[in-house]
Amino acid sequence: MADTFVVVDDHPPIRAFSKSVLKENFPDCNVLEAETGLKAVELSLKAKPSLVIMDIAMPDLDGIEATQKIIQNLPQTGIVIYSNYGDEVYVRKIRQTVPVDRAFAYVLKTASQDQFTQAIKQVYSGEVWLHPDVQQVVWKLNVNKKSTQLTEIQQQILIAVAIGKTNDWIAEKLYMSNKTIQYHLYSIYDKLGINSAQKKVNPRNEVVCVSLLKGLIDLQDLKVGYEKENH
Repeated sequence: MADTFVVVDDHPPIRAFSKSVLKENFPDCNVLEAETGLKAVELSLKAKPSLVIMDIAMPDLDGIEATQKIIQNLPQTGIVIYSNYGDEVYVRKIRQTVPVDRAFAYVLKTASQDQFTQAIKQVYSGEVWLHPDVQQVVWKLNVNKKSTQLTEIQQQILIAVAIGKTNDWIAEKLYMSNKTIQYHLYSIYDKLGINSAQKKVNPRNEVVCVSLLKGLIDLQDLKVGYEKENH
């Protein structure tokens, strides 16, 4: 049975190029096209493709959200992000969206056709491929995360702060004194470079913002923490 692939991009020439590369390497394949994120999800859930080539910036639903919906419903489908965007914020979002054991590639549109082909083939084989520029961003993220790594207790405290809990509540929940919680908070501020003595900024708000930007916590952490403690 021939493989089905879905190509997602709001620019017809890009879809045509992706389709030609797929047809060159998988002559008998069936290629479906989508110009929006919503249509990409709809087509993918219906066709259950072997692989989806996904742009990031699109109408209706961006490629990251569309990828998340496809991943949640189609665990065997490989994902090839094919985008102009390779800066830190997009790489971090994709890392938070795609499971580490997933067949996946992140290809910039500046890549050569050989690189694009290699990425597709590796994802089709169940492997991972990253554009060299994206590899540099991932390395930078790993270094930053390692240098600001929090202990398990500090991670719990950070999530509690992020969902609006007071020091008294956190202390009671973790069977610690209020003073110990405050000590851990000062340690977290120090690791993240936050000046808790600065009066112009609320350090509790800033620590949540910085933690989200650095990928130390994500929306899923907040969702789970909030639902656990409020339902």
